[in-house]
Amino acid sequence: MLLQLTIQDFAIVEYASFAPGKGLNILTGETGAGKSLIIDAIGALLGHRIGRDYVRKDTDKAVIEAVFDGISATVPESVLEEFGIEAEEDTLILLREINKDGRSLVRVNGRTMPVSVLKTIGSYLVDIHGQHDQQTIFDPSKHLGILDAYLGDEIKPHLQAFRSKLEEYRAILEQRKKYETDPEKSRQMQDLLNYQIKEIEENAFSEDEEEKLVEKLKILKQAEKRNMHLSYILGALSSDDSSSPLSALQDASSHLDSLTAMDESFGEYAQQLKSICMDLEAMKNDLAEDEIVTDESYDEVEARLEKLRGCTAKYGGSVASMRAFLEDAKERLQLLSEGDTRLKALNVDRLRVEKELMEIADVLHDVRVKAGRRLSSEIVDEVSFLGLSGAGFEVCFTKRPKERFFSKTGYDEVEFLFTANKGEDLKPLSKTASGGEAARIMLAIKTILARADATPVLIFDEVDSGISGEAAKAVSFSMKKLSKFHQVFCVTHMGQIAAAADQHFFISKDQSGERTKTNVASLDEEGRITEVARLLSGNSSDSQSRILAKSLIEERK
Repeated sequence: MLLQLTIQDFAIVEYASFAPGKGLNILTGETGAGKSLIIDAIGALLGHRIGRDYVRKDTDKAVIEAVFDGISATVPESVLEEFGIEAEEDTLILLREINKDGRSLVRVNGRTMPVSVLKTIGSYLVDIHGQHDQQTIFDPSKHLGILDAYLGDEIKPHLQAFRSKLEEYRAILEQRKKYETDPEKSRQMQDLLNYQIKEIEENAFSEDEEEKLVEKLKILKQAEKRNMHLSYILGALSSDDSSSPLSALQDASSHLDSLTAMDESFGEYAQQLKSICMDLEAMKNDLAEDEIVTDESYDEVEARLEKLRGCTAKYGGSVASMRAFLEDAKERLQLLSEGDTRLKALNVDRLRVEKELMEIADVLHDVRVKAGRRLSSEIVDEVSFLGLSGAGFEVCFTKRPKERFFSKTGYDEVEFLFTANKGEDLKPLSKTASGGEAARIMLAIKTILARADATPVLIFDEVDSGISGEAAKAVSFSMKKLSKFHQVFCVTHMGQIAAAADQHFFISKDQSGERTKTNVASLDEEGRITEVARLLSGNSSDSQSRILAKSLIEERK
């Protein structure tokens, strides 16, 4: 239950704080005084969208705070645990600040939370019913939801079973798509996959191979240059090549030997040149040992690197991506290879699951049909009580078209049929009900649903529009009945309904200063009589109106 509501700098509400009680809390006041602002403020605490236009002029922020008790019986413990909320003394304090720049700050029991938390928690605390709810009544697409809300926990296990089976059914259909392909396209795809798998597996690139190949190319390039110089030097020192410098020196050494034989004075030169030739021979032998011999050529390594880069470009950009592509290609090849066999098995599974799905959908349908009869009977009773004694109401069922047969709610489509006059044919509610009749039907449905609704706080924002006289009296008794099970707030302009209040709050507009502001006052017994008299006749001091007001208040206690 809502224990305390405080509103500060919210539109024309400078400051208002009031403590509603159990039962029926009535809010009345003159047009434009700010009654709906109170509801808007509560809506802000439920996570509704709220703009910076609601921040009072010349202030930095608007602040709304509410205190709720009885939380353990209202909000599931799992929800509180999910958001790390501790409900001390079984109480929740919700606070929302709306800054003039449009940003919101939310706190739950002092802890900062996102706005979405208010939506989750607020759905367990408060249910607001406004005039726009009549549009829901007129919209056939919303009627199934209303019926399921009426069923409450009774429908939940069937819906859960259906949705679980529907997921299984859709998973089978998704798998079938993988196997359903043209035979020629399948053969072409298998050929392509086989080629891709072979190319990746034959090359067997390692994770760090590109870096190793790049480094190896650098080394081979250096070795190639080194060997080129050595080759030139060894060529010059070759004794096997008659045109090499060393061969020329060796020939010169032979000629010096011949000269020495003729003239001993050449002997020293002959010895020197022979020694030089021997040193050069030794140098050649030493340098030959320094020549680098590699297992791979520069061209081979370069070709391997180009192949690696070409493959990674085709298969994902990296060796890791290439390996992932390989696994996926193998899986796709297997799917295509076993396509016919697997497709037949999936078709068997589809027929089985579809049969099971239909059986659950049939159970859902049967449960709804029975509930539809009960709901129709209760609505007829309720609208009769609200002044439509000759009305008829029926919940009509049709099956969805084949192309959208299975939705998450089953195959049922529901539409409400209505007639306001006894003996007349039932027709779609949207085509037969007037505004006043729709308001009463909506109130009847809300009343019926609310009896089974666990939400502790129900708010009705001027849902009495379009009704008067005896109907208004009936609405007041209906609200009173509801207030036995819930804390009820009702914004009204009708004295017959206001007379039923357990607590009556008067919303007034103060324009005595330079700025307009809204005030909220709790009315005592005398104040209630005065306000109900004003609502009845427009004159709160009229003696007859006051007598009638007092009588209505006594009658509804």
